[in-house]
Amino acid sequence: MSILACLIGILTLMISVMLQVQQMEKSGRTEEEMERAFRNRDLLAQADDQKKVIEELKKELVKEKATVSEMAKVEDAKIVITMKLENLQKAKAPKLTDVALQKQVENLIKETKAIRLERPPLSKRLKALQDELKSRKEAPKPKGSVVVQPRGIGERGPDEIFFVECNSTGIVLLDAEGGPKTISTAAIRNSGVYHEYLDQVKKTRESMVLFLIRKSGNPSYGWAVSTAELKYKLPTGKLPIPNDGNIDLSNFKR
Repeated sequence: MSILACLIGILTLMISVMLQVQQMEKSGRTEEEMERAFRNRDLLAQADDQKKVIEELKKELVKEKATVSEMAKVEDAKIVITMKLENLQKAKAPKLTDVALQKQVENLIKETKAIRLERPPLSKRLKALQDELKSRKEAPKPKGSVVVQPRGIGERGPDEIFFVECNSTGIVLLDAEGGPKTISTAAIRNSGVYHEYLDQVKKTRESMVLFLIRKSGNPSYGWAVSTAELKYKLPTGKLPIPNDGNIDLSNFKR
């Protein structure tokens, strides 16, 4: 009986210890799980807040893009209309017919679309050039002027030469009325300014168009010379310009 009583007491003690150990482990796991749950809840709340912030930023970005796009359209239209008004004021031409006026409106619309399509690649090129300029240790030295030489004495040539510079962004009518005028590559084909310039060349006896081509001016030269030769049947010539310096035509004036 004494042995049996001892065994029962030992078993009771073991069962009690095991229950306490299990209770301690259970309590530890519960606290850890609760801590993880609280942390998870906080992270989810932070994620929701970040999503709201991102959505707000996206909405603001869409609004800014729309505003920039509208401003670009207005600026493009302003440039084209200003050039047309200047030319109309200087031309003093008779009142246009409805058909001619409609044709000019259509050309203005085409020019505006062309300028707007060309704006992104030009902006990208400008950014690349600015980055390249910042990366250089020394500022680039300015290029010297490029003196364009006329024909030699005794060589037969046209009496009047009209000069058009062709560069990476378009063409420049160097001797246009009122000073040089710049036309982007995409707008050359439908540019009223360029067509009026070629009309002036057409009306001048013994004249030609001489294209002064920069290193990166072949695309703009292709559009400009095709319009001059195919549509206006004008004699043309071309001369490569070796650097980016200012073009000096003083020898022709003399």
